[in-house]
Amino acid sequence: MRAEDVMNRDVVYITLPNTRDVAINIFKKHKISGIPVVKNDRLVGIVTRKDILRKPDEEQLALLMTPDPVTVQHDDSLRDVVDILANSNFRRLPVLKEDKLVGIITLRDIINQIAEMEIEDAVKRYVTNSTVCVWEETPLNVVGEVMRLTNAELCPVLDDNGSLVGLIDEKIMLSESLIDEFLEEKSYASSSDSEDYWMWDSFRDFTVKYFEVSVVKLPKEPVKNFMKKAVYVYPQTKVSKCAREMIKNDIDHIPVADADERLIGMVHDRELIKVLLDIMQ
Repeated sequence: MRAEDVMNRDVVYITLPNTRDVAINIFKKHKISGIPVVKNDRLVGIVTRKDILRKPDEEQLALLMTPDPVTVQHDDSLRDVVDILANSNFRRLPVLKEDKLVGIITLRDIINQIAEMEIEDAVKRYVTNSTVCVWEETPLNVVGEVMRLTNAELCPVLDDNGSLVGLIDEKIMLSESLIDEFLEEKSYASSSDSEDYWMWDSFRDFTVKYFEVSVVKLPKEPVKNFMKKAVYVYPQTKVSKCAREMIKNDIDHIPVADADERLIGMVHDRELIKVLLDIMQ
């Protein structure tokens, strides 16, 4: 199989110059997490939900995007694509035909391929035994900071008993984000250092300017008001069934529980797709 066999051909993209607010609207409208950035019909970058959540004060798309993203060609082998996604921090790869953007391949596309197969291997081989959890009463804005600082894309939510009761991910964070606009005051004194600060001339040369500031903020309500329902798999769950559960529940990572239904780790999509590297040898 080639990249063109699994890529999305109807690519949603954004052009430069542009703003954060336009990107957020595209994310929400199309329910996607990353957008190629094009200028003069050429791919120049990519912007993601994570970029926006990590730089809440930045409005200009050019300063939010990752420039010169890694790409693949339409006729590259699927194994090469999986190898890049499985061994990097990229969640999506723009697909080019020479220099023209013709598609995009995401980790979700690869998980879709796995879900359609019947891979009998148990997911225990792909479990990460550490994960960041949050308490259900934690304010959503604090959860956002926890996810930012730990680089987590999804957090299990626990109740007072330590039981898994929900999931919170970046999609929810962005859908619940608010744009807070306000005026910020800046003061400038044009008098020289040799002047007495309390002289009239110093006050006369004192200037106050106001700037409009726009930042992304999250509500302070408990995360339990926003979380998805709790879902999980077991270490013995088959790989393809695990992939189907991820697709069904629209999540990129899924908790793993033991026989007593205690949380023991996570299966991340990036780890799960490594099963194809063995199959495609």
